[in-house]
Amino acid sequence: MSHPEDMSQPAMPYVDLEKRQWLQGRHEPVACADEQAVAESPAEIMADFIRQHSANGQLVARELFLQPPYSVDEAELTPLLETLREGLAGDDIARVQGSQDEYYYSTRTMTANYADMCVQVVEKDTCRAIAQAVRFDCQTYPHPYKVAMLEQSPYGFAPEQIDAALAAIETHPDYADIRPVSSSTDVPYLFSERFMSYGKAYGLCEWLEVEQFQNP
Repeated sequence: MSHPEDMSQPAMPYVDLEKRQWLQGRHEPVACADEQAVAESPAEIMADFIRQHSANGQLVARELFLQPPYSVDEAELTPLLETLREGLAGDDIARVQGSQDEYYYSTRTMTANYADMCVQVVEKDTCRAIAQAVRFDCQTYPHPYKVAMLEQSPYGFAPEQIDAALAAIETHPDYADIRPVSSSTDVPYLFSERFMSYGKAYGLCEWLEVEQFQNP
């Protein structure tokens, strides 16, 4: 999938105006050009709304549906979201729980890992976002995480944000496994001691920045 370049100023996704009428709280039936067409249920409309956001690299927070211009009543929203969680409006709609809200996305265009990263950005939890990214790369690929990647999508962190977060990570017990490592050319990386030793992290870092170019 293609990732957005700037999570801080996301482009607004296209939303079908007829479907948006329901999300705005208008419960009158919408005229259909094709009389034979089967009307979508509110849950199906909500699922389409989430898919449109996911295609643009955006999560949909539960709180969004409660606020204008959508203003869905709490009594209506809870069973609708339960319908989504049960897969009755499409088995691609998934939920990720953040510390401030719950968020929905479509697995057709967004992976679970990318959704998790987006949650940390939306909730401005910079330290947790960095730790999660480092642990994921060290466990999955495995290789250390290049610090410069934090300035790119989906994070878009400024250098001063990164420096402040790394200083906090260094002394916070929840992130005791996150350690710095640099190549011989002074390119900074991070690694997790849960998944690799310093020696392995340094060797991989050196390969990524130096040796692979010496031995194409």
